[in-house]
Amino acid sequence: MINKKIHKGFTLMETLIAVFVLSLAITGPFMIAQKGLQAGLISKDQITAFYLAQDAIEYIRYARDTNCLVAGSVAGGCPAGQWLAGNGSASQDVNLTPCISANGTAACTVDIIALTQPASCTGGVCSAINYDATNNYFTYASGAVSIFTRTVNITSPVCNVGNTLCNANEAAVVVTVSWSDPLAHSVVVRENILNWQ
Repeated sequence: MINKKIHKGFTLMETLIAVFVLSLAITGPFMIAQKGLQAGLISKDQITAFYLAQDAIEYIRYARDTNCLVAGSVAGGCPAGQWLAGNGSASQDVNLTPCISANGTAACTVDIIALTQPASCTGGVCSAINYDATNNYFTYASGAVSIFTRTVNITSPVCNVGNTLCNANEAAVVVTVSWSDPLAHSVVVRENILNWQ
């Protein structure tokens, strides 16, 4: 008669493999949930950044229209140069000169809530915009510093690739809103405006 030993239970290797498979089954859904939450937070910031950029574009349009109304229209639009800079004689003028350069390197900030004149950014680097939690809006005048930085660049005149043909009645507006969380993100909105009134 042959003596057979009966093995009962798991070996150490089987136990380790079972623990590994169980840990994969548990951590997978947690990782998916974490990535989904992170993507949701980034999307919220992207939406806020887009609205801040679009808000600045609307302000530039407002400045163009206000300057034209104050200066008065001539055939083909506003008086030369005044559609972006105003004529300097009225308190309603919005002087966009700090934002304007021929190559688009001049950078400025605009405060839509305070309706102050655009301010040049020091060394081309703009300061972060504040968030006023009491009134729920972004402004440079009050509130706590937010994660968002909004930069406005206006290129005027707009020229073709070889700079052989330029249009003094057109300006290219680029608004960049950037933030970190801790990765760097940005939203860029571009629009061309015309001296059309």
